[in-house]
Amino acid sequence: MFFWDEYERLQTGQAERKKKFLKIGEDVFSFFMDKATEAGFEEREGQWEMSCEIVEGLRDKKHVLVEAGVGIGKSFAYIVPILYYIKTYRRPVVIATSTIALQEQLIGDIDKIMDMLNYDVEVLIAKGQNHFLCKNRLEECFTREFLEEKEEHQIIYNTVRKFGKEKSDWNIAIPDAIWNRINVKEYKAQFCRDKCSYRDSCHYYDLRQKMMYTHGIIVCNQDLLAVNMHKRASLRRQLMSEDIGIIVVDEAHNLESKVRSSVTSYITLSKLKDAMLAAGKAVNAYDNEFNKELENAESLANNVFKSLLKQMDEQDKEAEKRGQDVDRYYVKMIGAECKKLTRLLEDISFKASMAFGDFTGDRHRKNYDEELEQLEDYVQFFESLNKENSSNDIFWMERDRGLRGVKWIRLYSCPKEVDRIIDKIMFEESELSVVLTSATITSGKSENYIKSYAYFMKNTGFPAKRGMICEPKISPFNYDEHAMIYYTEHMPHPTNERDKFIEEGVKEIIRLLQISNGKALILFTAKTDMNAVYDKLKEEKLPFKILMQQGNSKQSETLEKFRKDTNSVLLGTGSYWEGINIEGLSLSHVIIFRLPFPVREPIIDYKYQQCNNGLMEVSVPEMIIKLKQGIGRLIRSENDKGIVSIIDSRVGEKSKAPYKHIIWESLPIKNRTNKIEEIADFYRRVVEVKENYE
Repeated sequence: MFFWDEYERLQTGQAERKKKFLKIGEDVFSFFMDKATEAGFEEREGQWEMSCEIVEGLRDKKHVLVEAGVGIGKSFAYIVPILYYIKTYRRPVVIATSTIALQEQLIGDIDKIMDMLNYDVEVLIAKGQNHFLCKNRLEECFTREFLEEKEEHQIIYNTVRKFGKEKSDWNIAIPDAIWNRINVKEYKAQFCRDKCSYRDSCHYYDLRQKMMYTHGIIVCNQDLLAVNMHKRASLRRQLMSEDIGIIVVDEAHNLESKVRSSVTSYITLSKLKDAMLAAGKAVNAYDNEFNKELENAESLANNVFKSLLKQMDEQDKEAEKRGQDVDRYYVKMIGAECKKLTRLLEDISFKASMAFGDFTGDRHRKNYDEELEQLEDYVQFFESLNKENSSNDIFWMERDRGLRGVKWIRLYSCPKEVDRIIDKIMFEESELSVVLTSATITSGKSENYIKSYAYFMKNTGFPAKRGMICEPKISPFNYDEHAMIYYTEHMPHPTNERDKFIEEGVKEIIRLLQISNGKALILFTAKTDMNAVYDKLKEEKLPFKILMQQGNSKQSETLEKFRKDTNSVLLGTGSYWEGINIEGLSLSHVIIFRLPFPVREPIIDYKYQQCNNGLMEVSVPEMIIKLKQGIGRLIRSENDKGIVSIIDSRVGEKSKAPYKHIIWESLPIKNRTNKIEEIADFYRRVVEVKENYE
């Protein structure tokens, strides 16, 4: 009888759910067919089709995967159904992105749609804590001595204490060195609640409380989402409401790297020594034998990190010959000293833990629980490192802020099977639906469009059986008439003949810049290439300003110069492949210097080991996704027109590269030529006509 009652209850619940989602679906379709067009928005088939597919996936409790080309209006496509969902179910929704710019754009889009629907929900924008002011730290920083030190300090203090919550609120320059002393650094709810006198006027404290209880929309970054989902999966107290019904991950091509970052840990020599020092303080200071072990461990640690530095320097020399930048360095040799250090740290950790237990009742003795737990973590870190090929982790090294020297080495570790971690924290809950979207998810063309998503699905553990994989939505922009790609046939190999390639590449760039009279973004895969080309272009004394990507603090300033000086040329790498949105003539020419193949490094190597053909199954998909992102900088609106030039001849007709046809099939711009006079004619007829008209 019980089972029959349960069956009937489930059937009734499913019928009720279908009825509610039928109404949501009708409302969504009506919005795009009626309300949107009445408000002056252009009807876009891919947009309302994507929106209806999302409703269908949510109805069936499935995860939705959909690529939406530039111009589809994917934010409207998912915001409309989630607003109707919240209205029906009163359950909160999370939208996670990769950039602050998109977060702020989404707030504007949500406001527009709520106005059109005449329906409001609470919308919270949850940027990282470092973006927000901590009033308690402000007062601790601006002591009387600090205020009297410089007039600038007094001006900053008087301005900041009056109003505002984040750095962009004040029309004064706040140096990073000062901001890092007054922003929220380590949010601790209990401390804020019980001890901070500024709690009632603290924006960040208020935001964190609202995130726990809202019935509206939380717009956050993917890093915060990853942290929250780890806590959710391990049944720990979450950062957001426990009643979340839907998660939307925009710019989903970054999901793997964001989750990987959330499970990555690192060690520096100073952190290791601090943990050992804490262990020493936790043990009787007169224990000579223990102190001797600490001295030996410190000496071994110094030697291990010196060995790591030597490996990094050697890899830099090899990379320089190939014209590559090294972000992640291999840990190629573990060595006996590292294994000896691990055994010694294990012994120190054990003795410190045992000895410290004798003093738990001593109120005058500092509590070293956190430091001793940290040392235990370091022991596990080194134990895994010593297993080498049999370890479940991937190890690599980086230079902190690019600086050289032993103290700037960061030794990293992350689990190998990040796809399983993503599956566990994102896709296992039966009552939670996840929508994944981006303009660049697929990495190839296939008659069976599902195969185009294969690389992304493999890396993220996306569950095909519990997923709804949608046909990619093609951009509505008129690429056939508004854009053309030029590719070279005669260039030397960019790696095997690097010096010659740069020399000939600069000559080709100069010819191409003359066609568009500047107005170009030149994208590089390596800073070494970018610097070499920049120096050569500056020597030529060209009739337009040559700009180069600067550090993060000056990035917006550089982009503004490029935007305002219509004929200028901007050289960039890294985030410039996907982080620039400049409409109009200022960016009517994108030049790809090299095909953006990923540099071989430990994570890419692990992916190679998991497949039969690393080039075609890993490097080519990675390259195509990034190439699509770079080319996507050109056409940002329906009125944009321009050209793309690919200097790398591996896409040319004469090339024997096994992947060139996949590249051409994957790109949205089908119009192409290998004749420079044809690309010049296209630019003159199509782009310059618009320029003269304006």
